[in-house]
Amino acid sequence: MIIQQDTRQKKQHHIRKEKWFEDHGIKIINSKLLVGDYMIPSDGSVSVDTKKDIGELYGNLIQQHKRFRAECDLANELGIQLYIVVENEVGIKKIDDIINWKNPQYFVWLKRQRQGIKAKPPASNQQLLKIMHSMERDHGVRFLFCHPCESAELIVRLLQHENADNKVCEMA
Repeated sequence: MIIQQDTRQKKQHHIRKEKWFEDHGIKIINSKLLVGDYMIPSDGSVSVDTKKDIGELYGNLIQQHKRFRAECDLANELGIQLYIVVENEVGIKKIDDIINWKNPQYFVWLKRQRQGIKAKPPASNQQLLKIMHSMERDHGVRFLFCHPCESAELIVRLLQHENADNKVCEMA
C-alpha cells in the first residue's frame, strides 16, 4: 500500500505513525494535498487529517474556524470524505466525550482572573461540542478520537473505506 502524506506535516512529529507504516509495509510518499494529511494516491475519495491533541483541534475550531471550515467545505465540494483523527491520552473516545475534556486554556484564564488580569474566557466544552456537531452535519467532516499509538492503524482503516463507526479506537 502507498499513502500520500502532506508535505506540510511537521517533521519529527509523526515518528510513531511512520514507524507503524514502515512495520506494516506501507510506503509513504510526500506530496502537497488539497485537504487533510493522508490520502491514497489512486483513490482521492477519502482524506485523513490528524490532530496531535484536543488542544490543536480546539485551536482549529475556535481560533482558526474560518480556515478550518473552508478546508472542510473544499473536501465536501470535491467529493472527499474528510476524517479528523484526534490523538489524545485523556480518555476521549468519541465526539460527545469532549464535554468532559479539561481545557488547559481555562486554567490559564482562571489564574489570570485571580491575578486581576482581564481576558476573554476560552470557549466552553458545550460550545466546542456544538461546533463539532455542526461541522459534521453541515460540512461533511467526521471527528474520530484515539490514543496516539493507534492513530496509524486508524488512518489506514479509514483510507481503505472500513466503517469508521466500528473502528473508533478504544483507549490503551
